[in-house]
Amino acid sequence: MLLNDCTAEILALTSPLDVCRISLVSKSLKSAADSDSVWERFLPSDYQSIISASLTPVPEFASKKDLYVYLCHHPLLIDAGRKNFSLEKRTGKKCYFVGARDLDIPLVDRPSYWKWTSLPESRFARLFYDYCVFSYREIRFPEVAELKRVWSVDIGGTIRAGVLSPRTSYVAYLVYMFGDEFGFSYRPSEVSVGVSGVKFDKRFAILMPEDEESIYNLPPDLEDRLKKVYEEAVRSNLPSDAEDDDPGLRDDIYLALQHLPLQLLPENVSNRLQLVMRRPKLRDDGWFEIELGEFYTENEDDRIEMNLKELKKCASLKAGLIIEGIEIRPRMD
Repeated sequence: MLLNDCTAEILALTSPLDVCRISLVSKSLKSAADSDSVWERFLPSDYQSIISASLTPVPEFASKKDLYVYLCHHPLLIDAGRKNFSLEKRTGKKCYFVGARDLDIPLVDRPSYWKWTSLPESRFARLFYDYCVFSYREIRFPEVAELKRVWSVDIGGTIRAGVLSPRTSYVAYLVYMFGDEFGFSYRPSEVSVGVSGVKFDKRFAILMPEDEESIYNLPPDLEDRLKKVYEEAVRSNLPSDAEDDDPGLRDDIYLALQHLPLQLLPENVSNRLQLVMRRPKLRDDGWFEIELGEFYTENEDDRIEMNLKELKKCASLKAGLIIEGIEIRPRMD
């Protein structure tokens, strides 16, 4: 018994992934690897209070390992249905999903601009079919925000670092899809994540998937002018630090991004911009996600701000964006 306890103590110092591997390759260590004393250590210290406050019923489990696996694959609806909570299965780190109801979206409660809607299975399946995705997952929140018409998109969210796993690198992603979309092609936004009160590192992002965009035929003089703007951007090391030095140049860059596809740029300019331009990825559940930025949970009192903001100088009438929320999960190298 003493040897088994010592083994369990050592295993608890590894990771859930390591323990699962050990239990598969060593019959003599399987008992210790599956013990509650090991898997209790992989659960967050406040897991009981999270479960008790959840709107999602959690079954009774015979072991802590079974509970851990459940929390990895069955997010819990918390905070009056405005967030959900889960665990990252390889590390046990906390993951949070801030629903659209908990985001700061200007005009979101004005019915002429946005509407709150559910996505019943029939409509959900239609949207999946439109994007050639043939898997189905349950929607995480009762409602999502659907854009009817606005000129400029501005989305923000916050979370306190103390509710996340300590001393962990996290990445925030905006999760969305398109319905009957118009107005988003070549409309760049600034994305940023950081501690409130500290200067944010901003990046470019385009919400529309690359293969959905069309190539514009531009007048030669406009194309030449915009290429010069891009070349100046590269020389000035945009987009991370030029805003303070020359705000007018930053606006010109955005204006160029609005009209000029990367395919039309000189190769050296296009390659540089591809490195800093964030593009959406299609998730396994049929939604798109775009990275807003990353942060480190060093101080539990830090207020983390996450933003996507379209430059007003490039505003145009748009519709069809469906916002599910902002997902915050550990950086996986």
